[in-house]
Amino acid sequence: MAIDPTLRDALSAVTLASLGKALERAGLRDFAPAGLRGSQSTTIVGPAHTMRMVPARGEGVGDLASAIESVPEGAVVVIDAAGTGRPLPFGAIVAGRLASKGVLALVTDASIAESLALPAWTAPGAAAGGLTLAGSWQAVTCGGAAIHPGDIVVCGPDGIVAIPPEKAEQIALEAVEQQRLDLWLQREAEKGESLYGLLPPDPTTLARFEAETGEG
Repeated sequence: MAIDPTLRDALSAVTLASLGKALERAGLRDFAPAGLRGSQSTTIVGPAHTMRMVPARGEGVGDLASAIESVPEGAVVVIDAAGTGRPLPFGAIVAGRLASKGVLALVTDASIAESLALPAWTAPGAAAGGLTLAGSWQAVTCGGAAIHPGDIVVCGPDGIVAIPPEKAEQIALEAVEQQRLDLWLQREAEKGESLYGLLPPDPTTLARFEAETGEG
């Protein structure tokens, strides 16, 4: 599940907005969990290790211990809580054990009231009711986004995106170029250029960008 360091650096260096535009151009949708609050000011990149929880009807929490112990070092744990916002069972204890295993972050649409030992993106509030483990290492829905085991998850101050690993290099390259273009367009606007032709950039603007930046 290790991510190439060069790819990790590239994904960490671009904005979530640039990654989102690149993912949309690749025809991908529903890649960004919504409504989650993050506790980290820097960007974290890691492969998704998924779990799925459903509302408990009175039963226990399932074999949560085995599921947590199976998570490898360097993963981003993504827990689908069925969009309920219910509290993650033993949230602080689970997070503490994940941190000790070298897990990079926790992403879940469950809520967690306690402060945690690792970076986390969680649902606000604490809806009533419990959750029970229903499965691990399967495609899940978290915050309305589809996340598959092994997806490369990029967690930043402005949100989260999940990238299919087979497309990650392409998306990273396109996002880097998108960010360079966006920064150039911003500078042009700050210099007083009319937005006509800048938003969106027309062929003349793109040709000028390529000439001025040496891109072609």
